[in-house]
Amino acid sequence: MSTLNDPYAWARGKILERTSPTISISSFYKSTLRFLLSKFGEFRYIDAENNSIGVKCFFGNKERAIAKITQEDNIILPVMSINQDSSGEDDDRRRQSSNLVISSFWSKEKKRAIRVISLAPKAVKVSYDLNIWCKYNADLDQISEQVRLLFNPSLNITNDFTETTLAFLEQEKDHRVTSVGDKEDRVLKKTFNISVEGYIPFPKFLITSTGEIEEIIVDTEILTSNQSVSGS
Repeated sequence: MSTLNDPYAWARGKILERTSPTISISSFYKSTLRFLLSKFGEFRYIDAENNSIGVKCFFGNKERAIAKITQEDNIILPVMSINQDSSGEDDDRRRQSSNLVISSFWSKEKKRAIRVISLAPKAVKVSYDLNIWCKYNADLDQISEQVRLLFNPSLNITNDFTETTLAFLEQEKDHRVTSVGDKEDRVLKKTFNISVEGYIPFPKFLITSTGEIEEIIVDTEILTSNQSVSGS
């Protein structure tokens, strides 16, 4: 069947013509990490004087975290660090490359809803390690409890372009570190392994009244059944 008689084949061809490596770059990984840092940055614990204290969460592997705790005098335990451990394709959720996704967006510039198309997103699975560093078991238990409650059974990750990314707790490990700072200091450490299942999106295009397509570069909002989420 020719593309003239198959609108989907025509649209796929137009999208491929307009898609370049530059505009195919998304902020999936950056947005996912930013969301996780924000969520874990909301954690608090109750100290011995019954004060509610916030827990800092920063990006970095365990070596960087140990260096920060050792070298920076202003690092007060407990703290948390998160790092990306691995990333790969998720074959169980992959879609055919020929599929098209049609969505409704609200254009702030045009003041109306518009329909856009894109190629099917790429299914990926990303693994993160969340490390918790404490001096006291009571603090470690409080923070660990908040982590488990956040994943019940999954954490819905929302960002500029998706509301369908889910995070799950895979496993947890207890560690005791005795080489941080003074040699007599004892630091308790627990690691939660988090598996994020999401989709890397392709660029979205608007079909114009002239039968051409153009990349969407204006601010938009994704229309859902009960809310709107800012996007671009």
